[in-house]
Order: sequence, then C-alpha cells, then structure tokens
Amino acid sequence: MASLKATSNLFRPQVNVWTRAIQKQPFLAHSIVLSQVPKASILGIRAYSSKNNQMQIPLRDLGVFANYIPPETSPSVSDFSNWRLTKWRNLKNSVQNLLSVGIIKRKSQFEKWNSQKFLAEAGETYKDMNDAFARGDRGMLEEVCLDAMYSNLKNQIKGRNNVRWEWRYHGDVEAPKIVCVRCISSTGMSKHGFAIGQVTVRMFTKQSMAVYDKKNRLVGGDPNKIHNVLEYVVFQKTISNAEDIWRVYGKVAAPEKLIK
Repeated sequence: MASLKATSNLFRPQVNVWTRAIQKQPFLAHSIVLSQVPKASILGIRAYSSKNNQMQIPLRDLGVFANYIPPETSPSVSDFSNWRLTKWRNLKNSVQNLLSVGIIKRKSQFEKWNSQKFLAEAGETYKDMNDAFARGDRGMLEEVCLDAMYSNLKNQIKGRNNVRWEWRYHGDVEAPKIVCVRCISSTGMSKHGFAIGQVTVRMFTKQSMAVYDKKNRLVGGDPNKIHNVLEYVVFQKTISNAEDIWRVYGKVAAPEKLIK
C-alpha cells in the first residue's frame, strides 16, 4: 500500500523482500517560519545566474508548513497542565486554519475554495495513489503525487522483484476531515502574487492488502482481512497557478499508527 509508516503492519510478508518495513518519509520538514526561508523560496523560484542570462525554476518542495495533529482524545482536566496546553495548541491551530483559508479564498482567482469539494477530491486522490502504488503504475503516481512523494513510492516499487500487490478500499471508518490548513504567499493578502497552500486531511479508512508471487501464490497479507487504517495526508497546490491541482505532498505521523 502507499502508506509509509501508518500501514506497515497491514500485512506480514513471508518472503525476505517484504520484511523491510516501509520507512518514514525523510522529506517531511518541521513548521516553516517565513523569516527562516530564503527570499527566493518564498517567491517560489530558484535563480541560477551567469554572465549572459538568469534562469528561474519554480519550486514546489518547501517542506510541510505545519505538522501539528490534534490529539484523538483530550487530556483530562485533572491533568490541568496538559489540558491547558492542548486547548491552547488546538485554539492556535484553529486560528491559523481560518487565516490560511482566508488567504486561499482571496488568492483563488481561478477556482473558489470549497471544503466539501476539496475533501471529495482529496479522498479520490488518496485512493488513486494507493491503487496506483499497488499496481506499480508510475504514470498515475506522477499525476497525483508531488516530486518527493512520487520519488519515495517509485523507489519502493523498484524493489518488488516480480511480485504483485493487490490493494482494496472498503469504505470509510469516519469521513475525511481537514485538521490543518496553511498558506504562504509572497504578497500577503493581495489577490496577486505567488502562493502555495497545504491542507492536512485525516483519513480513517477500511483497507485490505495482499501480495502474490509470480505463480500467483499468496505470500503476504490477506485479501479477506480488512483493517482500519488511520493516516494524516498532506495535500499541496500552487494557488496562484491556474493549471495546478491538489496533489499528495506527503504524510504526517499519526498519533496511532494503526487502529485495529
């Protein structure tokens, strides 16, 4: 499955090539503070200078803007210190979400922001990514994933050694939910200028996975065993680009890797 850490326990392969746990993505960065980001990165370009000309290349990989995930359960008020800290963090995240949605709405000159429409598209993209990863469809992965995620999954596909994966989606345990929204812009609240948005979505779905060798023998997983899988998936889009779409940038580690 395309899950990295969150679904590494979904099956227990019986051949050596499948005993390697899917590693956590190394490219997920901590929260970006604009004052710490080079000006060229904020503007979305990297400049290469020479005596005769200067070439500018768009940047899409600025790390995960915010990796805060609200806890599944709040601490008891009897543990007042942790309870107060959790409430403060949730409040801070909610305010930042509102501000970022406001920026996205103002910057979206080509397609207006609609959270329900976004969640529907995000759910389909998530399923397309997992299905394409299981089938080894690099073309589809390149369409629905950004560069770092695509590279990570492509490298995993290369090491399969003549085995076939079969992934199935069996519905939602809970509806997808937006938990974090961030947007960086080179021109503040102006309608114009470069802007990138990231949205973290809580995906709690029912999935099954099976692995077959070249003789079609089951060597890992169980196609009839359904697991409840919890993941936090980060989607990214260049808001200022009319041609761009929401793609999977990466994942943020879930509080619980696998809920049974």
